[in-house]
Amino acid sequence: MGTFIPAGRLSAVKYGDQRIEIQTEFSKYPEPRIATSVSLAGQVIHKIQKLWGKPIDSIDEMRVVEEIINKQHNEVTALIHEHAHTLVEQVQAQRNRPGGEQILDQVGKVEHVQSAFILTSEGKLVARQKITKEAEIVAAMIASLTEILFDIGRTMNLGDCEDCVLNLGSHDLLLLPFQGGYLAVLVDTKVRKREVLEQLWKIARAA
Repeated sequence: MGTFIPAGRLSAVKYGDQRIEIQTEFSKYPEPRIATSVSLAGQVIHKIQKLWGKPIDSIDEMRVVEEIINKQHNEVTALIHEHAHTLVEQVQAQRNRPGGEQILDQVGKVEHVQSAFILTSEGKLVARQKITKEAEIVAAMIASLTEILFDIGRTMNLGDCEDCVLNLGSHDLLLLPFQGGYLAVLVDTKVRKREVLEQLWKIARAA
């Protein structure tokens, strides 16, 4: 039972010297589904999935799934033909972005995060919004204060200070070491900071 495997589809759309590959197939794991992957230069940049909900138990079911595979594949391929220019430009722009901005994009998706920035090991400020001179001054002050807080934790035998929270009145600033500098995130004081910090550490350690 469930041993029928529908035929998949593989196509490519060329745009200049770029080759966008579209592959649609039936996958049994982690759950039965029809999945279309769009890849550029070997990297999956988009995925479309339609749940099937059960193994394929007959030839008739397999033929139905093959029809869905063909329909989904043709629709996605047509969209790629139509929007190849935009897709290639977006991927190239993303690859050319500084690594810090990519991290801030991920941090910005964490629940309760209002804003975030990175203080690099060279003392530079990386943010998603335009950086003003005032922001640079404040960031430098925060960096100095953070160094003091971490040093106090080390020198007074209070244990290693992995991260810290600065209260700014109605908001808290979460700080943790990141690539020789610091990652700083602004949240409301009522937020459960430890849960947010756990998610930030996952992002920081994966970078």
